[in-house]
Amino acid sequence: MTGPEHYRQAEQLADQAHHFTYGDGADPVVGAALATEAQVHATLALAAALPVAQAAPMAARDVTVYRSAYEHEPFPLGLYSNLEAAQAHCEAVVSREHGDDVALFFDWIEDEDEREPLWELVVRIGVDEQPSGYTVAAVVAEGDYTPEVDAWVKSAGTSTPTGGR
Repeated sequence: MTGPEHYRQAEQLADQAHHFTYGDGADPVVGAALATEAQVHATLALAAALPVAQAAPMAARDVTVYRSAYEHEPFPLGLYSNLEAAQAHCEAVVSREHGDDVALFFDWIEDEDEREPLWELVVRIGVDEQPSGYTVAAVVAEGDYTPEVDAWVKSAGTSTPTGGR
């Protein structure tokens, strides 16, 4: 398995472990076994990533940034190095829109249908829950342009949003 495959396997096993430990018909023994297996895959994913990360010069590494945005604005609210900061920015803007006397409850829903990870902010005021129009997307800023990949993408008849790597 590759590092990313180990990572995905670890995520799946961790979800299963949680279900078996806390879900309907809980079986803590199965949950513990699945959690242990998830830890092994997570460790293997890290081990696979370390040599690549250490070998690549800092300028050539891909970096994930989190873009907070409002659906009716052409430019993002901001770009952040972590998900929590990007979400906090959106929540602060919504809070300012409603004033101090309104109790707001925030929930971030991950949209798994998107190509890149995307979270949508849902706001509950009293019993009324509605989408806010604010989103956070994980965007990979590629560390290097690879002409070979670009040529392969063009020959396959597909394109990436930025026109290739």
